[in-house]
Amino acid sequence: MRVFFIILSIIGLNAICFAQEPKEAKTIEVQAGRNFMITLEANATTGYQWQFAKPLDESAFQLISSEYLADKTGLTGSGGKQVWVFKALNAGGSGIAFQYVRPWEKDIPPEKEASFVIVIK
Repeated sequence: MRVFFIILSIIGLNAICFAQEPKEAKTIEVQAGRNFMITLEANATTGYQWQFAKPLDESAFQLISSEYLADKTGLTGSGGKQVWVFKALNAGGSGIAFQYVRPWEKDIPPEKEASFVIVIK
């Protein structure tokens, strides 16, 4: 019985040590008129997809493309990457926020979130 409690304690400590902490926004610097890319880990086989958490600031950025690229492992269910390409329009700064959700699930918090501060020179 004592071994059971020791194992349970270790599992509990691991859960605390590896709990996800909120991540700060990453900063990207780009010249006005140039394209820049944001790549996010994804797995389309799970039903999750990255979406904008809030509308894109169209005075600062233009969305050029968004494409899911599956890993070339050949394994069913393996993940991939979502690649977003934007064009920086005007000098200044703005943000882009994403959330990883299943679009049909309503009132459920996102599985993941990612934020970027874009500094346009």
